[in-house]
Amino acid sequence: MSLLEQKQPSTSAFLHNLPEGWKEYIHPNGWRYFYHPELHAVSPSEGIINNLNVVRKSDVAIEYEVVLDNDGSVEMYVDHDRRYAFEKIPLKDDEENIDELHVKYWDFMRKFPCHKPIISCRNKYLCSGQCGCEAFHAATQVLHFFKMDLLRRRLESEAPLTLSQCSELLDYLDSYEDSNHMTFQGIPSQTSAFTALISWILWSAVKHKIVHNHGGYMMGISPHSQLNNEDHTTWTILFHFLSSVLCFGAPRSHFERISLAFRRTQLQDRVDSWVAFLEQFDRELTVSNLGATVLLSSSTAFLAVSGIDKLSRIITLVSVALTLGSVTTGIYLQWQTGKLTFKDLKIDSRVLALAFSVPFAALIWAVMLFMVAVITYSILGTLDSGDTFGRTTWIPTLAVCCVFVVIGAVLVMMFRFIRHKHNYSLGSSV
Repeated sequence: MSLLEQKQPSTSAFLHNLPEGWKEYIHPNGWRYFYHPELHAVSPSEGIINNLNVVRKSDVAIEYEVVLDNDGSVEMYVDHDRRYAFEKIPLKDDEENIDELHVKYWDFMRKFPCHKPIISCRNKYLCSGQCGCEAFHAATQVLHFFKMDLLRRRLESEAPLTLSQCSELLDYLDSYEDSNHMTFQGIPSQTSAFTALISWILWSAVKHKIVHNHGGYMMGISPHSQLNNEDHTTWTILFHFLSSVLCFGAPRSHFERISLAFRRTQLQDRVDSWVAFLEQFDRELTVSNLGATVLLSSSTAFLAVSGIDKLSRIITLVSVALTLGSVTTGIYLQWQTGKLTFKDLKIDSRVLALAFSVPFAALIWAVMLFMVAVITYSILGTLDSGDTFGRTTWIPTLAVCCVFVVIGAVLVMMFRFIRHKHNYSLGSSV
């Protein structure tokens, strides 16, 4: 049963002013929202409170704060004592859902931080925890945990923040002092920004706990091992086929790193991890473009050989076309990835992985075709002479090419086996 009912506002209320009891707040990011202290109601829209007068129907609801949706009905209930936020009442204390309730609560607090400020502790080292600064101490404890985990495990750590970010946040929180000065009307206060910061830290921490099953029976599962539990849909099978057969495993590698970057972006609600991946990918494209340029020069010089046979010429021209495609797509991706530095990227990770793999896959195919053209030329000889080069030419050429093909295949299988064994050991650990 809804705890709110709506009725028409009093005719004495001026539509260009806020209705009686409502207060306006400005989020540190710049947007406005409205709060009614007596009704304990939060509204993100001025239109709702101008057209509707929200009144409590039951005293039971007085213990909860409510968030109104666009229709003026209750979208969410907030329990500040237990740090819960939920959609329906009565709330059942389900131990499995407590973390989800905390996630919703801290998400609410980081979106509406102004009317319920979080305070820091004036005596951080001798505090008994009874001065209303529990959230502040929880945030510092979480940051210390992440920092120690990063110091202990380094690259193996799954912390949602980097070591430098943890140190920077801890230094700031350690030196932070609440301000007693009033701010101008319409300007977000220091306290509001501090509340949003603490709420964001705790929101990220609880989401990190859920994602990595912290405290569960499968602690330590890496996000990479979750790829082994994919559903075998048509799209998944097609992706693995394209990745393994046509693109030499590059899309799968990109998919793992893109998924990890997206996961950390969701944990942090910021683009640091995604931007770091794009910067690394940009460096990889630079190396790929350099290799394609060298191959293009070699192929062009090979085509300039006088009397090259028709088959070798055709294969070399196809190799040149693939090389040009690798360079073109590589340059285009370098241009476009600089424009994708936002967190709400709505696209399938597999599609991005396939797109990011085109320059590398085209370059490898071009190298292989150029190798075939060299072998073909060593066997067929030139058109100017009626005789071929003979066994003394094509046998050593073919042997060297075969040796490097075998070495390449062994390297690919070795590294695939290493990664598979690592992921399997993580997935089966208890």
